[in-house]
Amino acid sequence: MLSEFSAEQVTLDVLAHLERRRLSVVHDEALVRAEVSEALVPIKKAYREAELPMAYYDALEQEIVETVPVEWRARALQFTDGEKREFGLWRGGDPIARITYVFVGLVIGGLCVELPFIPIWEKWFPFVLAIAAWWLPTAQLAWHRRRYARSLGAIALKVSSAQPRLDAAFSTNDLLLPPKGES
Repeated sequence: MLSEFSAEQVTLDVLAHLERRRLSVVHDEALVRAEVSEALVPIKKAYREAELPMAYYDALEQEIVETVPVEWRARALQFTDGEKREFGLWRGGDPIARITYVFVGLVIGGLCVELPFIPIWEKWFPFVLAIAAWWLPTAQLAWHRRRYARSLGAIALKVSSAQPRLDAAFSTNDLLLPPKGES
């Protein structure tokens, strides 16, 4: 099958469509299912234009409609709720919080240098820790987004595991042109 119509690629396209509308549809299961159907419309059109056997597309569509809405909504609800709470970041990572993190990094770094039982003697260590502390909220947000992206990738992998079954939905005879005189 063409790579643009593989189960993984079509699932990624549907997930991208859902993500563009996540905030407005995530809390309503019917809207999620409607958006999945809407996302499949241009894919179905391109598939028909390629004049490929519809048995494969029908099996693919069924697999996506059964799997993606439920899986995506469960993950997206959790991510969206965390996003609304700013993932529990203190003060949402605003400049005051970052400056506080910098001072805490300086204090902890200074203690690490001065305490005799911690084998760190480099005088620059507190400053490196302070600079890293400034970026802590950014790193936390990036970690949550990366984790969410990986969970969406898991949905695509789950659907792509059905690819052999989808490929069995049609035979090579379906790809052949009809004999002359038949149409």
